[in-house]
Amino acid sequence: MNTLGDAPKASAKVATDAEERTERDGWVPPDIDAIRPPVAKEATCALQDVISTAGTRVEEFVDNLNRLTATETIQTQTVSHSGTLKHPEIQRAEYVVSARQEPDGNVHLEEYRGRNMNKAPERSSDHVAVGGAFSFLLIFHPYYAKDFQNYAKDFQMSCEGLGSWHGQPAWQIRFEEQSSHMSGLGVDGKEYLLRLRGRAWILADSYQVGRVETDLVETVPEIRLRLQHEIIEYSRGSFPGTNVTMWLPSSAELYMDFRGHRFYRHLRYMDFQLFSVKVHQEFGGIR
Repeated sequence: MNTLGDAPKASAKVATDAEERTERDGWVPPDIDAIRPPVAKEATCALQDVISTAGTRVEEFVDNLNRLTATETIQTQTVSHSGTLKHPEIQRAEYVVSARQEPDGNVHLEEYRGRNMNKAPERSSDHVAVGGAFSFLLIFHPYYAKDFQNYAKDFQMSCEGLGSWHGQPAWQIRFEEQSSHMSGLGVDGKEYLLRLRGRAWILADSYQVGRVETDLVETVPEIRLRLQHEIIEYSRGSFPGTNVTMWLPSSAELYMDFRGHRFYRHLRYMDFQLFSVKVHQEFGGIR
C-alpha cells in the first residue's frame, strides 16, 4: 500500500532493525510470524501450481479493473499514549482504479478519487494519506511469476499447508520480499521503498486470493517507520443485470507507527459498478 505523509517530526530513538512488538503495541494485531495459523496435516501443497493458478485469477482481476467504479470510505483513528483508539474521522469519495500493462507485461495501477478524479488520495487531519489496497494482488500476477525460479529471487515463498479462510479451505502462502519493492512511502517529496513479508490465503477451490496480511521486513530509520501492519480482505462481487462476477477488495486495515505518530486506518470499498464507453460514428454526409 502506498502512503503519503508529512506527519509532525518528533525526537525519539531511531529504530535500525525490525523490532519485536512490545506492550506499547497492544493496539496492533500480532506480527504475522508470531502466530502461525493451523493447517490440515494430511493436505499436500504444490506451491508452484498454487501460485500459477492464482496468477491466472489475478490476471483476470487486472483485466476487469478498467471497468469499475466504487465508493471508498476511510476511517482514521489516532492512538493515544495508552494505546486507546481515539474518535474516528470519516472520509468518503468516488473511487476509480485503472490498470496499465507495459509491453513487457509489467502492470501499473493508478487510483483516482473524488469528483475531480485526483490521483493523490485525500489527506486526513493527521496529514497522512494512504492508498493502494488493490495492488497487493500483483504479488501473484503472471508477470512476476512467469519464471518461478527467478521469481523466488525476488520473493521467498513457502506453502504452509491447507488452512481456512472464513470457513473455506485455503492454501496458506508465506512470502517475503528479497530484492523487489512493491510498496512505497512518500514523505516530503521523497519516496522510500519498503520490503514486506506476509501471508496470503488462496482459496483451494477457485484459487482466488481471499486475504493478504503483511508486516515490514525491516524498519526505515530515515523516517522513523518502525511498524506497518496491513490486512486486506477480498470477496466475490456480482453486478445486477449482468452475468459478471469478480473478486474484489472489500476492506483494508492499516496499523502504523511513523515518526512517533501512531494511527489506524480502515478502508472499505462498496457500491461497485461496471461501466463501459460507447462510441458512435457516422461516415459520410451531414446530419
